[in-house]
Amino acid sequence: MLSQVRHGVLLARAGRFETTADLLDDIRHRMRGHPVAEAAPVLPGVLANLGLAQTMCGRFPQAEDHLARAHALTRERGLRMLGLVTRQNRGCLALYRGDAPTAIDTFLGLLPHLPAGRREALHVDLAEAFLAEGLVEEAATALDDGPRTEPGSATAGALLVEAKLRLLEGDRARTAELTRQVRAVFGPGSLWYRLAARLEHLALRPARQRTPAARARDRLAVRLPLAAPAPEAPTPAHRALDALERGARRAPGPWLDGAAHDPHVVRAGLEGSLASGRPRDALEWAELTRTWARGHLPGPHEPATPALSALAGDYRAGLAGGRGPGSASRALAWEAARWRAWHAEGRHPDPVPRDRICDRLLDRLGPDRGFVHFTAADGTAVALVAAGGRVHSRPLGPLTGAVRAIARLVHVLAGDRAGSPRVRAAAAEAARILLGPVLPLVGDRPLAVAAEPCFGDPPWGMLPALRGRPVHLVSTARSWVERADAPDTPVGRTLLVAAPEPEGARREVAALARLYPGARVLSGGQARWGRVLEEAAEADSVHLAGHGHVPRRAPMLASVGLGEEPLLARDLAGLTRAPSLVTLSACWTGQGFTAVTGAPSGFVGALHARGVRTVVASPVPVGDAAVEAAMVRFHRTLVSGVPVAEAVALHLGPVGFCCFGA
Repeated sequence: MLSQVRHGVLLARAGRFETTADLLDDIRHRMRGHPVAEAAPVLPGVLANLGLAQTMCGRFPQAEDHLARAHALTRERGLRMLGLVTRQNRGCLALYRGDAPTAIDTFLGLLPHLPAGRREALHVDLAEAFLAEGLVEEAATALDDGPRTEPGSATAGALLVEAKLRLLEGDRARTAELTRQVRAVFGPGSLWYRLAARLEHLALRPARQRTPAARARDRLAVRLPLAAPAPEAPTPAHRALDALERGARRAPGPWLDGAAHDPHVVRAGLEGSLASGRPRDALEWAELTRTWARGHLPGPHEPATPALSALAGDYRAGLAGGRGPGSASRALAWEAARWRAWHAEGRHPDPVPRDRICDRLLDRLGPDRGFVHFTAADGTAVALVAAGGRVHSRPLGPLTGAVRAIARLVHVLAGDRAGSPRVRAAAAEAARILLGPVLPLVGDRPLAVAAEPCFGDPPWGMLPALRGRPVHLVSTARSWVERADAPDTPVGRTLLVAAPEPEGARREVAALARLYPGARVLSGGQARWGRVLEEAAEADSVHLAGHGHVPRRAPMLASVGLGEEPLLARDLAGLTRAPSLVTLSACWTGQGFTAVTGAPSGFVGALHARGVRTVVASPVPVGDAAVEAAMVRFHRTLVSGVPVAEAVALHLGPVGFCCFGA
């Protein structure tokens, strides 16, 4: 019997799950009353493998029973590792039944506990669960974070999930290459072979000859978990695509129902509007490209749980104690726990707006201002421009070219000063691609700018065409209109905070204190993060100078070093009252506003979520000496009555800072 169990496991690895399920079910019956079943790991091991095989065959009720029994036995017999494996298999059952959020919650909870030898499969399962939700970037991250395997040693599941990811990213050649690798190893009787053949067929289908709605249906099919059955009844996403293809609907609205939170439905609406020459409708759809994921991922608000607070405290203590090498793993552990806490609270997607934003936007812009939304359609970067009472669309060339130009500018800034020839050349190239077709439409108007996550967080004020031009960075047109419509708050009480390092922070704050004689000043040992939050709640304007740091994958743990321990972006949830203006004179503190799926994150997202109207921060590294002088000029201009965005454009934009919000 044990030999047959091993044989069943090998059959499962070969993708022959029907045979595996029948074999292991027969063994389960034969084990009743047999002494071998009393050996601690045998029966729960058989049940765990049987449940997974039945899951892959679509026998969900039987799988649920057997996995529940396996879980109970592992707890009863103290089999910790087998218990973790059983939990992972139950996560797969949730995924294939259509409950991707529960699957993601399960897999994230297992990440800190499974050994390296089991984590490849876990990362593959997590990536597939993210894909089922339409979270392509998060799926890519999950695969990238998994253990590295030797060339040629990846499992069939890993190859197929990567193939799905590449197809959703538009790399059809790589998809076909991966699926052929799978078909070369497994025969037609294998589930892996059948799934590879289906993906290869989708990859080789001529995409450009199909309508946007038809391409979106292909993407929905690709996102379906590997062994999950196709839905029996039409989903909201499929009903929305039917309406778009019939021409029954043109612009988004409440008719979308839950499909407003599906990225590929939103993309189909956007691409269809552009192809039909309807830029106003395209702008309405583009708004949803920044809001669809808010029901799938946690935003800047953090659930208040002891576990999250403890993990954040551990991360903060590690930064304060100089334990840098372990900070990345602590940040990832906190991010995973945050997702799980948010999931436990219940998802809260944004409602679909009932009104159209274009009319309000054009009215608010008037004749003297412009708005640009940078988006993407079928591999092409596109600018949607509202100016002079009209909405226009302008193609900017291949999306990869625009993304690479922005990435090159940010990369060069990491090693060169702001005015170096390499930086100027990189900024000019980014401006040529992004702004060349836009400038004839906007002239010299001040701008509000929104962009999708693929465009990252560039320092917009460094682009030659935008130097000296007031630019408001916003997440959507609606968010800008609502903030711009809010009454101005007089800036009276000022808080100035200087971290111990760099040395220029104290000089900068000392100079600003002379501009604001009545300001509250916290410096040195007084500048503790709890004290800063208390004082910020009493201020109308806050200026914080110090060293900034943003951990990879966890923008809500972005930090500015203070006296004893750093201030984290997540701490800003503790603000009891929001200042009108916050200026962050530190590197990287503007990161996470655009370059994340869902709601803006990082320091800027957290401050906006607390009600701060305007944040001035830099998404790139900045030079201490240049910033110190520029900040003094910026505040001197503010004191003279110049609006924030204009003062940023004049003095801070050229050194990397941006104006976020109204």
